[in-house]
Amino acid sequence: MQVLRSALDFLGGPGPVLLAIGLLFATPVIDRLFVRRKRVGFRVLYNSKIGLGPEQLHDGTDPNSPQLRELVRVLDRMSIVVIRIRNTGNYDIDGEDFDKPLTFTFGDRVVWNARVSEAGSEQMKAEIRRSLQFFGTETGPTEAAPVRASLPTVRERMAQRVARWGGLAVAADPPGEPVWHGVRLEKLALRRKQKFKLLVVLREPDSNPAGELGKDVKVVGDLGGAGIVHDERPERLITLPRLTGGLAALLAAVLVLVLAWPPSSNDETVACASGTLKVVGSSVFMPTMATIAGQYEKACPDATITTSATGSIQGVREVVDGGEDLLALSDGKQDVQGVFAQQLAIVVYHVVVHSSVGLDSITVEQLRGIYAGVYTDWSQLRGGSSLPIRVVGRGGESGTRELFEQRVLGGSESALSSNDCRVKDRAPDAPVIRCERDKNADVVREIGAVEGAIGYADAPSVAEARKTNALVALSLGGKVFDAAAGVEAGYPFWTVEYLYTRSQPAGDSLAGRFLAYVREHDAARVRMKDAGYLPCLTADGVPLDLCNLR
Repeated sequence: MQVLRSALDFLGGPGPVLLAIGLLFATPVIDRLFVRRKRVGFRVLYNSKIGLGPEQLHDGTDPNSPQLRELVRVLDRMSIVVIRIRNTGNYDIDGEDFDKPLTFTFGDRVVWNARVSEAGSEQMKAEIRRSLQFFGTETGPTEAAPVRASLPTVRERMAQRVARWGGLAVAADPPGEPVWHGVRLEKLALRRKQKFKLLVVLREPDSNPAGELGKDVKVVGDLGGAGIVHDERPERLITLPRLTGGLAALLAAVLVLVLAWPPSSNDETVACASGTLKVVGSSVFMPTMATIAGQYEKACPDATITTSATGSIQGVREVVDGGEDLLALSDGKQDVQGVFAQQLAIVVYHVVVHSSVGLDSITVEQLRGIYAGVYTDWSQLRGGSSLPIRVVGRGGESGTRELFEQRVLGGSESALSSNDCRVKDRAPDAPVIRCERDKNADVVREIGAVEGAIGYADAPSVAEARKTNALVALSLGGKVFDAAAGVEAGYPFWTVEYLYTRSQPAGDSLAGRFLAYVREHDAARVRMKDAGYLPCLTADGVPLDLCNLR
């Protein structure tokens, strides 16, 4: 069940899975009604000898009669192929719908005759007869040449062959006699649900007097657009409805099992405690923390944990003034006294721009010039587009902003000058167009919507926003974060997420046990990794040295 729950979580939860089940069931219907709505199906119903041997022919007469032996020899080399053809789609098919007409060939066997049966009306039967074309080559000592003929011509030739049998002494076809090996349905038109059978009489060639009768039937045809010509043989096991239906049934079974058997609240790997706890602080890390808190509450029903994204600085301030039932998340270590801090995970940030800017790298010096107002148009930087530079920043309570100012700018951001991030509607004389948004997700959303915009956000927020191709993450002087190289890689824009409490909590308290769960339990560590963070404790409980550098 744990594996099934993990699979359901990987697929996005019950909502997306239900949507996927609906789409899987709808796929064959959409395919039939809208995508491949014109369909012609065929099936070879019979492909064998005519079935008249000596025991059926002599009927009490002398089986050694020369005439009977000759007749048996002729009929024993003949076979019949019966093919059912029908419109299996939901739309009428006209002759112009075929890019390649429906064509049947029979290996080396020679076509002697054909007939149409079980058509819906005499008019339809006559139309199909007129569409029948036979093709093959001329025989003789000269080089073979292709020939074509209609049904009346083929039947006339067949009558001539029979006439040459005089007295059942079958004569060979004269040189140059046409030989047909295939049948083509030119300009075939079938109304919705119409069908018919094509019966073709064949004979083995004289060049193969004693070999086994051939069984080859090759079908070629192509409906234009998204139409389909398909074989209806019953041994075809994998079809689109079966495939999509099977996948939908599998997803439905997983969903039912997971919902019918909720996870046990008695997870022995989780140290539970009762009471209430509130987590405040970083808007960057809070969505992940809310998920981890939900996991803990499921395992420990007597615990209630609420979360509130107040910003890193405000969150730590609340802990300093608050009680033991309060935790704060901070993007980076805060310079405060009298509180207890624990490292949680490494958080990486990116400087991002709207895709219209035309850059994928920038130096730290250029970045400082942008925020100081030295550069006001992207064309002032080599490779940049001719667009005004518009800065989207965070408010004063943001730990992300504090990190950016300390580690990247080396100073404070300029004052707020814009509400809509497009023009200086608050301070027309300000050197920079600069607006503020409350959360990193709001920052990247605004950058993706405003041409020429630049800002910063955590890696998970940027990764989600980049799916729309509306923004680009810049390297800083060609450098990117490298966990293996650490600070030696030279990338400055990363920090460690800290958890603050008023004092070190007791080990058996809700705060103490929840802190241990967040930092050490595999379920919490997996959630952090899935969100794009690097936990400061490995699976073996070994601290990362990199976390001690910030």
